[in-house]
Amino acid sequence: MIITIANESGGASKSMLADNLAALRAIAGRKVLLLDNDPQHASVNWCAERQASGKRPQVAARPISGKGLQPELENLAYRYNDIVIDTESRDSLGSRSALIAAHVAIIPVDLECLEQLNEAKLLARIDTARLFNPGLRILVVAICAEEPPCAEKMAVVRNFVASIPAAQLFHTAIHSGSALRLAFQDGLSVCEYQPADREAISEMKELCSEIFGR
Repeated sequence: MIITIANESGGASKSMLADNLAALRAIAGRKVLLLDNDPQHASVNWCAERQASGKRPQVAARPISGKGLQPELENLAYRYNDIVIDTESRDSLGSRSALIAAHVAIIPVDLECLEQLNEAKLLARIDTARLFNPGLRILVVAICAEEPPCAEKMAVVRNFVASIPAAQLFHTAIHSGSALRLAFQDGLSVCEYQPADREAISEMKELCSEIFGR
């Protein structure tokens, strides 16, 4: 399965979701590749930190240009069970190719950065991708620091989801607490980080199950 993580606002949440999903699939015994199409290469850096620490299982990761993304995916899809793409947060050849190739597109929306939610540009990218990939599933994931999430901010997210045909909103927000951020810095998934944050682990496992099935 090919999963693309995409948004317009950027931020660490996009890469954190990509890296956690890749790690959880590797832990489940899947052969996983993490492709980093973001110029900041946060996912490649996360993987390098993981390799340096000797954490198992390792997660294969590589940077990839927009120009090389589509032809590479045609070859790589036969070599890996799952491919997770951390794509750049602007309209580009790479971000478009990643959406066209995906089975599922994950759209993280940070509740602390709603002013950066450029709905028109992101919707245009999704509409273009669906011309070539009409079966593309869209799953919007709210990212928040507070518990519970602000009702007014969640209303904005629901309106955004309603503007995308056949899009779904993941049933719970992912909380960007210290465990998620510190795990990301150490090349870990939140499920591997100690001391364990049971709520964060549950949220990430539920998201993984929603995407890949149980």
